[in-house]
Amino acid sequence: MRHQKRLNDEIALVKSKILTMLSRSAHPSHQQLISILSHTANNEWLDLAAEKLGPEYEAHIERMTKLEAAISQIEIGQYGYCCDCEEKISDQRLEQDPASQRCEKCAH
Repeated sequence: MRHQKRLNDEIALVKSKILTMLSRSAHPSHQQLISILSHTANNEWLDLAAEKLGPEYEAHIERMTKLEAAISQIEIGQYGYCCDCEEKISDQRLEQDPASQRCEKCAH
């Protein structure tokens, strides 16, 4: 699927941003968390990060949640369909944001 690579690439980018933010922190627990997250499987990474990180990471966690949801939809064959009305999401909307969960109508 053409969007899957974009989704996976953005997940890697968001992870990298979170790890960079953690590496700049002087807080001892953040240094330990870097080690833990670096050795955590993708399916556990998001839950662990969301549980351990503060509000300054919220936007990154929210984006990662949307990206992971889109990947899950690909895996179950539901990618590209609105989670509200189940109509097809336009290709233009998915090109704009491959993690879109709603069609144009339901998004507004």
